Amino acid sequence: MTDFEIYRSVIFDGSAVESNGVSLCNLENFMHNFVPRAKYQVCCESMQFHSLYFNVDDAVKKFLELKGKRSYIK
Repeated sequence: MTDFEIYRSVIFDGSAVESNGVSLCNLENFMHNFVPRAKYQVCCESMQFHSLYFNVDDAVKKFLELKGKRSYIK
């Protein structure tokens, strides 16, 4: 399995992921009373980046992109 496939399956299983200061989660697992239309969140506090995604593939791609950038910043 590729990193993309692994992170995608982890999110589908209901877990959140955090690596190199970047996090990815499915908001349905945290916001039980209100679920936004864009339900996947990627954020990185140190880069001041927060974004919501409708599609898990787009969210995982952005997560991997930011995760890679963070490894060079350290």
